[in-house]
Amino acid sequence: MSATGDNPEPWPTRWVARIGARRAELRQAARVTVGCILAFVVYHLFNLPQGYWAVFTVVIVMQGSIGGTLSAAIDRMKGTLLGAAIGGAAAALRPQTPLGLGEALAVSVALTALAAALKPTLKVAPVTAVIMLISPVGGHTGPLEAALLRVVEIFIGSVIGVATSVLVLPARSQSVVIERVQSALAQQALLFERLADDLGLPPERPDRHAENTALRLALGQVDAAMADAARERSSRLSDHQIAEAMPRTLWRVRNDGVAVGRAVAALPESIRPRLGPAAAGLLRAQAGFMRRCAAALARGAVVDRAGKLEALKSFEAVIDALRSARVTQALGFDEAGPVFALAFALESLDRNAGDLADRVDETALGRAEARPQS
Repeated sequence: MSATGDNPEPWPTRWVARIGARRAELRQAARVTVGCILAFVVYHLFNLPQGYWAVFTVVIVMQGSIGGTLSAAIDRMKGTLLGAAIGGAAAALRPQTPLGLGEALAVSVALTALAAALKPTLKVAPVTAVIMLISPVGGHTGPLEAALLRVVEIFIGSVIGVATSVLVLPARSQSVVIERVQSALAQQALLFERLADDLGLPPERPDRHAENTALRLALGQVDAAMADAARERSSRLSDHQIAEAMPRTLWRVRNDGVAVGRAVAALPESIRPRLGPAAAGLLRAQAGFMRRCAAALARGAVVDRAGKLEALKSFEAVIDALRSARVTQALGFDEAGPVFALAFALESLDRNAGDLADRVDETALGRAEARPQS
């Protein structure tokens, strides 16, 4: 077969598509580059003795969104102020001997490390304190001047980082939240489909711990992005229209999925042929619903709820038939428990999935209201 038949698209088209798929990464690279150049220019203009720390700070604080950059910059400033204060005081008060330096270093590190352990946002404080004591700049300038210079350098880098995030190809936290929610919903949908498959497997079924762990991490990233979006809003650098209850609802859906998984694993083999197909059908319907929620969130549209209620009714009809036939009464306690646990978990999942769709609808309404009117 010819090369054209194997790959009908010309290579320029393929490369353009690949580049387009990495737009977020390319924009971040451009922002960091511009910020570093600005910091380099500023520290040379002011002739700062260790102005390269401004450049380092730009690289460190610039995140994938304005809110993330602002949070990182504020945390770095807090840690720098504490570390510079403790390190500068220790440098000024210590005896000018190697033993005095060691004692000052031990005390400074102990205090700042304790502060960082109690409040992780201060994690840069021990680093700053150590630099204040052993950096060569401390030998050419006084301790207080060195502390002031360090704070100024970090402040310049932080301000440049935030300003660059706002002005150069800005990435609002809202878009980051939406991307992460979409990713979490895709993982949740896949997990529901795998649980549906498990209902038709023999007793030795796969362990879904890895999938649940990955989903928990994805939801943690959603929480972090929402915190960044809230920081943007409070600082008036940007606003977002994501429903505030979106992360909590996602966690409830995830918890329902965990409960469903436990019930599926414990479901007695005698009941699987009768209950399994309806439960699997409902799980696949919920997987499709998760994907529709993700698609609606991306488009800024309301969620299509077609077919959602029908799948639940089909499952409930099977449960009612089992009760009418007194099948569940013939089961022992250990066997009947998973049946009712599965029914409860799936009904709870349906309610929380509906709540999730409501949150997506609220977000769509908020985004529509925020658009400038023509």
